[in-house]
Amino acid sequence: MFNRHLAWALWPMALYVFTLVAGCGIGSSSSTTSTAGKTGSVGIMLTDAPADPDLFSEINATIERVELIGGDGGRIALFDGPAETVDLLRLRNESVPFTFSNDVPVGTYCKVRLTLANPDGLELVLAADDSRHFPKLPGNGKLDLLARDCFTVAPGASVTLQLDMDAGNSIHVVQTGSKTTYNFRPVVFVDIINESFTGKLVRVEGVIADVDATAQNLLLCGALPTHQTDGRDCVAVSLGVDSAFFDNVTRNGDAASLDDLLLEGNVGQAAAVVGLVRSLVIDDAAPEIPASELPGSGLCRIWDTAFDAAAQPFLNDVDCNDPAMSLPVGTVLVDGQGHIVIDHRPQLGLEGLAVEMGRFSQVHGIVVTDADANGFTMNAPDTLDVVLQSPVGFNGTRILSKSGQLIDYTAILVRRALKVDGVQQTLSDPLKAAVAIVDTEMDGRVAASGEVGGLITGGFILLPEAGTTPCGVSGDLTILLAPDAAVTTVTITESTVDVSPGGVLASGQEVGVSGQCGADSLSADTVVIVDDQRL
Repeated sequence: MFNRHLAWALWPMALYVFTLVAGCGIGSSSSTTSTAGKTGSVGIMLTDAPADPDLFSEINATIERVELIGGDGGRIALFDGPAETVDLLRLRNESVPFTFSNDVPVGTYCKVRLTLANPDGLELVLAADDSRHFPKLPGNGKLDLLARDCFTVAPGASVTLQLDMDAGNSIHVVQTGSKTTYNFRPVVFVDIINESFTGKLVRVEGVIADVDATAQNLLLCGALPTHQTDGRDCVAVSLGVDSAFFDNVTRNGDAASLDDLLLEGNVGQAAAVVGLVRSLVIDDAAPEIPASELPGSGLCRIWDTAFDAAAQPFLNDVDCNDPAMSLPVGTVLVDGQGHIVIDHRPQLGLEGLAVEMGRFSQVHGIVVTDADANGFTMNAPDTLDVVLQSPVGFNGTRILSKSGQLIDYTAILVRRALKVDGVQQTLSDPLKAAVAIVDTEMDGRVAASGEVGGLITGGFILLPEAGTTPCGVSGDLTILLAPDAAVTTVTITESTVDVSPGGVLASGQEVGVSGQCGADSLSADTVVIVDDQRL
């Protein structure tokens, strides 16, 4: 029954916007047949571009409210508290679901208004001494984040965004004599996730609700935060030749075959999936149920959205609050007024690269010995030996880049940052790895900030602030813009902050840049223009 509700579809293009959205918990739905075609779905995945791991051990953002703002100025609250705190550094290797809602009114949206708790909505924890700092929030914590292009929520359609806060460019370290202070200028990249998107891996955690060994699919429910009224929290996971399964219920974290995963006996087990988002054709409309087919007063009925009224497989009325009731995949539970009480249709599709059943530790650290076929050593922060599982007979340890490419152990090199999921029987035992996600993107990457001293062909001259000149250059630094350089403008006023894509470089501007060192210059792929209009 599971796979007949799935349909994979290519979305034709990627949309790049600059914003940060947050989201929302779970509740019963108030959808009725009268709302069909008037709402769509918006899913938010949250991640972070890494800041300097030697500088910060935590970057905690406390989010109070998030609103979508339409082209006509109308607002839709995606999240309205209670406030949630997220350590952005824990998201540097993967995206995680932050909110999924299927009751977003159709229409065009151009802006996101994000409100952080003020004055302590951003907490920086220094790695050196565990001291905590709270930079002053511009705009009293209200950030207006503009999309490159407005995007449309269509009737019954779904939009999934990955929201990537560039902590390295958002936090500005200011050294004045012996005093160090921290300024916050929010820089956020957001992509619409589709088949052509090459972004970060996604991690979801929930309970296995259904398996289909023939179609190589499973359904993971309780996996999406849905704080509004839709209650749809299931993820459809497609498995294939690149997928691996690790079992810490009966096998102490060992790799096992997919046949052992796709057993009916595993339904109800807690699991995590690491994979890539695949667009899923989602039926968000409330089902059209004839009044004659609605349940009696105070009761509910299971309605399978794959069949019309005459072919419904479930005919009996049920107690809406029966704790023993099992809601099949692809069905909704409706009450006597046609309201959807529970919606068990999947809201997100993943291509699963690794499935972990049972409890696995997640360890962040730095490689201290190059890996061989057996394993390596990392600091996490104490020294930890990691064992790589053999692929003999079936898939062993999955070694992945942050964008989801399968790589081998030769990418696990000294000083590279990585995250390892694994099982450790005692604190003195090595960590038996299921998944290792290696940061291959930060090698040689540097950042600088200062003032534009003048424009040159293909770039500009940076007058760097004290202590920020990289690339072995003393004094002025030549900045050459990479062909695909992303320019962002942060405009700060007394009342708000506007973060928008694009901008025109000019002498005298305050800027931040990041990229790779050349012989005597820096090739920048990210430029942030800061326009502080406060008196």
